[in-house]
Amino acid sequence: MSIVARNESTPRRAAGYIWRAEQRAAQDLRPGTERERVTALTRAVTVAALEVLAGTRTAGQLLRWTTPEIVEKLRRRAELLQQRRTHEPSNTALQGVYRHSEVVRQRVCHVADGVYEVALVVRDDARTRAVVLRAERPEQAWRITILEIG
Repeated sequence: MSIVARNESTPRRAAGYIWRAEQRAAQDLRPGTERERVTALTRAVTVAALEVLAGTRTAGQLLRWTTPEIVEKLRRRAELLQQRRTHEPSNTALQGVYRHSEVVRQRVCHVADGVYEVALVVRDDARTRAVVLRAERPEQAWRITILEIG
């Protein structure tokens, strides 16, 4: 195991040294890093997309962070789910109930400059789902270009 001299941006150890793995981890977790921003964006968009499917949010609210194709796909899927909920007598008691979505696990992979792919496991009151997103930054703002919900 090797050690390196302490850098001001890294956490302090008792003898003034830190392990390299800790130094790399500290650099990856700096507030406001690109990876951190993508992680927060994809988590928020995922929860919002599941709220669209649950019927508690309109799909148009995601247009700022996604493409029109994704919004249209979510809108159609939400309409189908709403029709199914209204026609199934077993679900009539749950039609107006809000389903809270919780991100259980999230994996962020840097694919290329300005491109990340993210996989999430999300649990709500009804089921656990896998969600995959692709975030790209063609200009200044991040945008979700692919969204698949299992």
